[in-house]
Amino acid sequence: MIAVMGNTFLALGTALTRGFVLTGVFWGILYFAVMASVFTWVSAPPPGFPLKMCATTRLVFGAAAASLLLMIMFLRVMASPNFLEHIAAVTYAIAARQGTSDVVQSALLAEMTPETVLAFIRSTILRGGALISCVLLFFICRQISFILARLFARNRPLGGSTHEVNALSVFRVHPMLIWVLSGSLLLVVLASIANLEFPQILLWNILILCGILYLAQGIGILQFFLARMTVTPFLKLLLCITFVVLFLSPGINAVLFGGVVLLGIAENWVPFRVPKSNGPPSTPEAGDNSGN
Repeated sequence: MIAVMGNTFLALGTALTRGFVLTGVFWGILYFAVMASVFTWVSAPPPGFPLKMCATTRLVFGAAAASLLLMIMFLRVMASPNFLEHIAAVTYAIAARQGTSDVVQSALLAEMTPETVLAFIRSTILRGGALISCVLLFFICRQISFILARLFARNRPLGGSTHEVNALSVFRVHPMLIWVLSGSLLLVVLASIANLEFPQILLWNILILCGILYLAQGIGILQFFLARMTVTPFLKLLLCITFVVLFLSPGINAVLFGGVVLLGIAENWVPFRVPKSNGPPSTPEAGDNSGN
């Protein structure tokens, strides 16, 4: 609440002193307020708030709500002629920096007009780009918030349970989601063939949302196996760092993301996260020490 009020006074003061349009300032204030509220709901719900959804589900659906506002704001900005001029200036700067030594590169740069760049950005944002960016933003900020909380908590509880903090290893999506994923994938193909833009936008976001949920389930499976591995803490830390580096490596991360999503989908049929069992007793009487 303090951050939202501070941002409001700062934005209004800047608008009055520099002559900004108040409509644009209003959208900026609204966006900051929504993002701050969703982040609070994701990371630290108010005391007594009914936690009907786990932290991972709150993060994904909170990001979905924030992405709707982000798409609305982008469409408003895209309609401004100044934005097209900015895209043209950036495109010209990229073309001038790259030069014309490579024939293929020169041909690609020649096709990269401001209109095509703007169309590509619009298509990416509306077809899941806004959702993915919000999920990454909330996830990174949430992890940073827990690191800071541990630094300043002085061994006091963080307000939530350990299960709430480490809920990813036990996170499971509903089995019926596989039908939503399959149906949206089929409908995306049909909508593309029929050249229906709005259904494509809606279906792509549903498809991306399902993919993110299965990605979280796949990472939960990896985290579950990592916790069960009988290796040194240093080796576990090294494996986690390697996994993060691969996720941030262009090209490799696409293959890794796809593999983890498929791992999450496969858990619909293969029970990967089965608790350890010491084995059943050899005879029925071995498990009954009551004498009955």
